[in-house]
Amino acid sequence: MLEFIDLTTISIALMIIGAIGVVLLKKPLDKVIMVSILEAGLFLAIVSFKYLDVAFLTAVLDPLSIIVFLLALIKINEVRKSHLEDYSTFDKVNYTTENKERNSEGGK
Repeated sequence: MLEFIDLTTISIALMIIGAIGVVLLKKPLDKVIMVSILEAGLFLAIVSFKYLDVAFLTAVLDPLSIIVFLLALIKINEVRKSHLEDYSTFDKVNYTTENKERNSEGGK
């Protein structure tokens, strides 16, 4: 049964699916899932080439990289929300002053 399953082909397929998913998907959490699929393919490729010491290091560091990626996503969302709040009040003030100026000039 295992003769028909090539581990290298499966690992390459996982890496390609993960890379395409990271590029095409829009939601940040979906990107995290695709990065973990890509890392699983990388791990399988390392194991299939029998670099077990590198595979051990990869198995230890992969969860840490996902945690750092999630922290970066949280920080980016916080920055985006703060900038949206700042610009939303700024745009309303500028819009009302522009309308007052246009109305006083006769609509020009």
